[in-house]
Amino acid sequence: MTTDDSTRKMPWHIWVVGILTLLWNGSGTYTIMMAQAGRLANISSDEAAYYAAQPSWFVVATDIALVAAVAAGVALLLRRRAAVWLFALSLGGIIVTNAYDLVAGASRTVVSQGALVVTLIIAVIAVLQLLYSWTMRRRAVLK
Repeated sequence: MTTDDSTRKMPWHIWVVGILTLLWNGSGTYTIMMAQAGRLANISSDEAAYYAAQPSWFVVATDIALVAAVAAGVALLLRRRAAVWLFALSLGGIIVTNAYDLVAGASRTVVSQGALVVTLIIAVIAVLQLLYSWTMRRRAVLK
């Protein structure tokens, strides 16, 4: 008796990773977009100034990366191989925006060790999400 991809049971860990991904990326998306809009409560004045000074292309690139990460979590739960490309798009956005911030001298990681730690955690989690989705695609779990 053989089973094809459409009848194969979804591994339990896809549910765990997918839900955690949605929670993590969703909360990050909400936080950053609220900060960009100047509506995030309890934000320091220097951090508010940082978001207010961002160029439009930077805001768009950041928002694409954020929305792609949330969409990747949904795609993962739906077992779609688009999750791999969406996670890659999100990671690419993280790399581009952080590199620009460093070159422009605007990076908060330079002035705050806490910001550096958070940025590194975000980058590591983004890489892990991409690797996980790529592995699930290789194992034919994602269609």
